[in-house]
Amino acid sequence: MRVPVASVAVALFTQLALAASDALEYTGARAGQVIKENVKLRILPVGDSITVGFLSSDGNGYRQKLQKDLSANDVVFAGTIFSGTMSDPYYAGWSGKTIKFIADNVGPSLEQRPNIILLHAGTNDMNPNRAISTEGNDPAGAAERLGALVDQMIRACPDATILVAKIVGTCDAAQRPATAEYQKLIPGVVEARRNASHHVLAVDFAALGDDILRDDCIHPSDDGYHTMGDRWYDFITQIPKGWIAAPVGDDPDRSKDEAAIKSLSEGSAGARAVLIW
Repeated sequence: MRVPVASVAVALFTQLALAASDALEYTGARAGQVIKENVKLRILPVGDSITVGFLSSDGNGYRQKLQKDLSANDVVFAGTIFSGTMSDPYYAGWSGKTIKFIADNVGPSLEQRPNIILLHAGTNDMNPNRAISTEGNDPAGAAERLGALVDQMIRACPDATILVAKIVGTCDAAQRPATAEYQKLIPGVVEARRNASHHVLAVDFAALGDDILRDDCIHPSDDGYHTMGDRWYDFITQIPKGWIAAPVGDDPDRSKDEAAIKSLSEGSAGARAVLIW
């Protein structure tokens, strides 16, 4: 059997990138590439307010830029929540919530059987305010919870590739030390699962630095969200082709949401998030 040269090149590049670094790094991939011929991408963004797109002017966060970059592909977004003005605005994200909350609530979205999962979680776990970091802000504890969440995703979606973010940093002096320590632990969490033959990769958003953040030192600016979208796309192009399988089952039925999505796209509801479990 002949293996396409492009597939070999991507797989080799991924192996070399992981050998040289603890997470995939941005390569500047050209937008509009076909990720895998004749394979639909059913993508589930998972996380907290950064996944929601909190404070972005259109409520789309990084998701619309990612959608545009993937324009050469048949893409459906999975998830049980939608917000923003974009078409297909679905995801599984909860503002102000921790990894444990995400794990407790992501199940219905995983049942939609995405074949690519984008996980950016742990920002709130590092908050020194215990009203937010409800399980404590110890980086090692958060890394353990992140690993359990990844394991949950593997069990629910064994055919999916999971991209786990080294999360965006913070310029908040009280939160920065714990965040930096947590960022360092994430690749090890991922490596343990990858060494067990699971399709899990760490991807580097920590390298973006503080320049993408708003004055609140937590959330990206509009330009920052767009940068995140480009990077998610870039990391998707680096997934070994053999890891990307056709999604299991039918796409989620969105017919009952059409009126609400039309209202959001016309701007009448702003960036309001709608829960559809």
